[in-house]
Amino acid sequence: MGKTATNIIVVLGLITVAFAGYYMYTSSGAAMLQLGNAPIDQSMLNNTKIFIQHRQTLSQVQMDISLFEDERFLSLRDFSTPIVERPIGRPDPFADPAIGPAANF
Repeated sequence: MGKTATNIIVVLGLITVAFAGYYMYTSSGAAMLQLGNAPIDQSMLNNTKIFIQHRQTLSQVQMDISLFEDERFLSLRDFSTPIVERPIGRPDPFADPAIGPAANF
């Protein structure tokens, strides 16, 4: 088979796969709309209402950030001890720990 025939077959195959995917995508959406599973739809509606109520409650919350602008807060000092980097493990994990450069740990 020549290159032209191979290219035509590949292009036709891609078009067929794309058409089949589009057909399945559109038909599954239409089937879901036609079935109209009422208990699932009602559950989704109830969950959406609860979410909207929680969002409205949270949007009414006002935070007072004046604490972070207070001089006492800004004058705090950090007393933490810096962590010193140390080598991890041994160069040869199967060597005897008492022998070699790893014995200094």
